Amino acid sequence: MASQPAEFSISNVFSNTFGVIARNAALFLGLSLIIVGLPQLGIGMFVTPSLADPTALLGGPTAIVSSIVGYVLFLFLSIILQASLIVASANDIAGRPVNFGECVSRAIGKLLPLIGLGIVVAIGISIGLVMLIIPGIILYLMWMVAVPAMMVENLSVSDALSRSSALTKGSRLKLLGLIIVFIIFSTIIGIPIGIISLISPSLSVVSSAVLSTVSAAVGAAGIAAVYIELRGTKEGASSEQLASVFA
Repeated sequence: MASQPAEFSISNVFSNTFGVIARNAALFLGLSLIIVGLPQLGIGMFVTPSLADPTALLGGPTAIVSSIVGYVLFLFLSIILQASLIVASANDIAGRPVNFGECVSRAIGKLLPLIGLGIVVAIGISIGLVMLIIPGIILYLMWMVAVPAMMVENLSVSDALSRSSALTKGSRLKLLGLIIVFIIFSTIIGIPIGIISLISPSLSVVSSAVLSTVSAAVGAAGIAAVYIELRGTKEGASSEQLASVFA
């Protein structure tokens, strides 16, 4: 008989997030660097208007379009990264072997559905943010674990969004608290980058890419940990049961 649902534990999420990263630092940081850090470095060096002219970033249509494209690209790359690292997280927490090839191959196997999910999430959250911000935050909290749900439970785009909404229901205030903590974490780490940018704009581009790499690894591992914790608290699903999907 299934165990009774327990209360969502923020401490479990933190423990699983940083525990998985510590045990698989090369894989998590390596994938984050390839999927998020290097693209940001390329954009910062070759696409973004010259940092020597700060006014070029203000008010123009090019700056607005660049911001929108950058935001959508960030969401899409984050989803691909989550898809790769959910495999690593579930297997690691269950004590199974974790390897680079399996993570990437599983994500590639779901590439088209992930692209569809990324488009829906980007459009939905973008519209919600335009509508006084709060609707966008609510949608993000509802769809927070759509990628792990799709990967683990082999769901369609619409089913993954519905499944995420069901899993996060009743825990969204705690999830909002987690997001706030993550933002504070990123801000604290970003302080040295602000200092570096005053010294050397070119070094700032590199250090920003490094920050994005670390933040993406923590964020993706965190989403995986949130999904595993929600499954465990709502349905009594063990990490071993989740990992058996990838066996």
